[in-house]
Amino acid sequence: MNIAAVLDLEPIATYRRERTAAVLEILCPDHAPAPGGESLPLNYAVAHHRLEGAENAARRGDTTMLDWYRNTSGAALTTLVRPSRLGPRIVIAPNEDEMIRGPHSDTPYYVLGPDTTRGPESLAVQTDEAFDFIGAASLGKLVAAHATVICLTGRRRPDQTLRSFAITRLPATVFTDHTGHASVLGRDLVHEAAHNWLNDALAALQVTIPDDETYFSPWRGTERPAYGFLHACFAFPLTVIYAAQILPGTSGTGHAILADHIRQQRTHLAAAQDDFTRALKLVTDQRLRERIDTVFQHARVL
Repeated sequence: MNIAAVLDLEPIATYRRERTAAVLEILCPDHAPAPGGESLPLNYAVAHHRLEGAENAARRGDTTMLDWYRNTSGAALTTLVRPSRLGPRIVIAPNEDEMIRGPHSDTPYYVLGPDTTRGPESLAVQTDEAFDFIGAASLGKLVAAHATVICLTGRRRPDQTLRSFAITRLPATVFTDHTGHASVLGRDLVHEAAHNWLNDALAALQVTIPDDETYFSPWRGTERPAYGFLHACFAFPLTVIYAAQILPGTSGTGHAILADHIRQQRTHLAAAQDDFTRALKLVTDQRLRERIDTVFQHARVL
């Protein structure tokens, strides 16, 4: 299967261009060069960090910070950008106490600001190595477009539970722990990039998932709203596709983690199949419905 072709959905790029322009119009930018140059994915991500930061500052009544996000941040954040195999990225590693909890998210998250610094070079190298694995799995375009701000939230041992998440208010941004194994980091970048892709696809195609439908999630062991259930049925299969593709080229701890991941996901995907078939009918756009189904069914046979 040509996974890159399956994930090529032109309305997403159109939506992102229009959304970025709209956000910058709200912020009244100072016409400084965009942090990502010609990179729409990075500029799209940074524009939303600026908007979130400005909204938080306005809510606190902090006019100095509001002015920074509106007029100074575009140029200032350029210093955070690194070249990478997948294009310009921002890779950061904030401390736990720098994470914030906003009214729109129960999960602590991070917003780029005047005190943000680049992550350590070692983490940038690990991220680039993860990109190599991602490219080998033919998922480079997915991560290039939907994981442009990478927030590494903490080092964990391989036997510990890893946290990773994305939030709708910060598209093209991913938050994830890391283990020091680039192949495992690649898996988690694919997972969160998949969530961002689906969020953008739903918005671009103006598809609304009803919030009164629930389905049993084998990943959570509980009933979940259709929106979250369908997200899991898209993101986890993509991690299976990733892991299956790169597994022969891995060894040691990374190999063991990915092999175990595939085994676990086979069980979960089988358990989710019937509910997935029913939930997929809620996706009213045929192009999107077919893509989600193709990803799910391909992962089922790996």
